[in-house]
Amino acid sequence: MTAVETVALVEPPIGPTSRLGLHPLTRTPQGDRVVVGRADTGRFVAIPAVGAEALDLLEAGLTVAEVERAVTPADATDPVDVLGFARSLVRLGFVAAVDDASTAVAAAPEVRRGIVVAPRARARWLFSRTGAAFAGLCVLATVVMLVAVPDVRPHALDVFFLRTPAESLAALTVITYVLAGVHELMHVMGAAALGVPARLRITRRLYFLTFETNLTGLWALPPRRRVGPLVAGMAFDAAVLAVVLGLRVAEIGPDALWAAIALVEVAAILSQFFVFLRSDVYAVMTALLGCTHLQRTTRLLLRRTFRRLTPDERATLAATPARDLAVARWYRFVHVGGLLLATWFFVVLFLPSTWHLLTWMWGSLVQAGPTTWTFYEALVLGVLLLSPRLLTAVVAGRDLVDRRRAARVAATPVELGA
Repeated sequence: MTAVETVALVEPPIGPTSRLGLHPLTRTPQGDRVVVGRADTGRFVAIPAVGAEALDLLEAGLTVAEVERAVTPADATDPVDVLGFARSLVRLGFVAAVDDASTAVAAAPEVRRGIVVAPRARARWLFSRTGAAFAGLCVLATVVMLVAVPDVRPHALDVFFLRTPAESLAALTVITYVLAGVHELMHVMGAAALGVPARLRITRRLYFLTFETNLTGLWALPPRRRVGPLVAGMAFDAAVLAVVLGLRVAEIGPDALWAAIALVEVAAILSQFFVFLRSDVYAVMTALLGCTHLQRTTRLLLRRTFRRLTPDERATLAATPARDLAVARWYRFVHVGGLLLATWFFVVLFLPSTWHLLTWMWGSLVQAGPTTWTFYEALVLGVLLLSPRLLTAVVAGRDLVDRRRAARVAATPVELGA
């Protein structure tokens, strides 16, 4: 999942005789486009082949006018707008100098949030073929145990493993936070093994709280090399699930706790297949299918079905890569089906459970009174139980502010996240 960063630039004058000095840029073929970007800032865009050719010529030191003549076909009625392209490169922060004059970046509100993490590469074997084989063995062992030993199969009631339901759910919330944090750490370590920094943040998918690792820097790599960091989190979940199931089969340790952790990990793995929420599987799918703006394209196609697009939306859709359009034509049905499922879950389960938690917490606090241990126990448990919903509400408010700022961004980065 990616964030959009608002960048305000003081643009130097660019004319037909201007020569551009570019920052070091990566170029990665992606479908019928080329993904170009700066690995140091994590900003990438997808451009057509003629744009990549123009970029190479500008980097070689040709003037804007010389590049325009070089890339414009002989039978074209209008020249390629290389001047506009050059100005876009400046706004993207790809240009270091124009005619030996450095470009200046003005202070701007920051919309991209999170903590940038660029750790040293450690335990590289985890993200090699050896690590992939180990993860595959964990998946195989899990399947064998679930088929051969029915008693260790996860059950909904496994969440109640402590003295009271409230204590069980509160403890499980903490366990889920820890496991989700390590899941994201695996993404970070997988990216670090390839020399790519990551950005960690707390975000949401619809009304679900999500820990996110922004892996936009992976666009500098070929699609197949991106897969490892993208699936690293799921590999960790598979390993934990295999271990706790193995402990249950061997009857080692607190079986009730292992059962609860197994249920959490099964839910975590299954949720990654909800591609409409831009999960890890969605990121892998878009990388291997050669898409750059699948989510945006899908939304535009759906909007066109129900209403007329604005001029800007029509222009965006017209400029969409053919690969994104081809995939979005069938993916939109998956997207709509997922949204309907999420709506059903929200009405039937999410809202009633939230109301039940609120009424339970209020009743417990009023009944116990602030002079009793029960009061503070109910307060702590209630806060833990409601924390995912409270954090989601905070993130939703933050996103609303960010969208208003991001509306001024001229170019949208390609999407990739986990």
